[in-house]
Amino acid sequence: MVYDKRTMDEIALVQSAQQGDTEAFKFLFEENKRRILGLAYQYTKNIEDSEDILQDTFIKAYHSLRKFDVRNCARFSSWLYRIGINCSIDHMRKRKRQTDNIFPGGDVTDLSDANPRSNPDVSQQKTEVRERIDQVLNTLSRKQRMIFILKHYQDLSIKEIAEYMNCTEGSVKKQLFRTVSAMKKHFRHFLQEAGCEM
Repeated sequence: MVYDKRTMDEIALVQSAQQGDTEAFKFLFEENKRRILGLAYQYTKNIEDSEDILQDTFIKAYHSLRKFDVRNCARFSSWLYRIGINCSIDHMRKRKRQTDNIFPGGDVTDLSDANPRSNPDVSQQKTEVRERIDQVLNTLSRKQRMIFILKHYQDLSIKEIAEYMNCTEGSVKKQLFRTVSAMKKHFRHFLQEAGCEM
């Protein structure tokens, strides 16, 4: 069966997929893959890791699809996004363990932009600022890093982040405050090193 997003709403597609319609699930995949891939890339800065996370997210969603209750008013895309967040955090946790096993006692971080379509004319200053941001993010807890990314890269509201991260809005604000404070401290040193006036 060929699905048309103009005539099929999300709930109907999910219900069809729950009944074993693989075309309906494929349609849901096509509708949501860019958002999940974007989230994963912001978190990993690596296209191969992002594609692995995308695959893990939809595999978990497929196996858990029957547990999704269309009657509780939750959107499938929101449910899927939450799975994507968890898969991103789990993936980086596994990657860190692998890195620690290969380089015990060391911290190896790839700060290069893995996107082959990135603009080669981007100024050195912008590149360095981005690398500095990545350096700070890599010093944060996985939860703090994800909250920062959801807020400043994915443009989610405090309420949305709290729902996705399964925590209170107060907790989100607290983690964001700590992260921004760390950013300010780091960039204060960066500007001093560069000889800029504060």
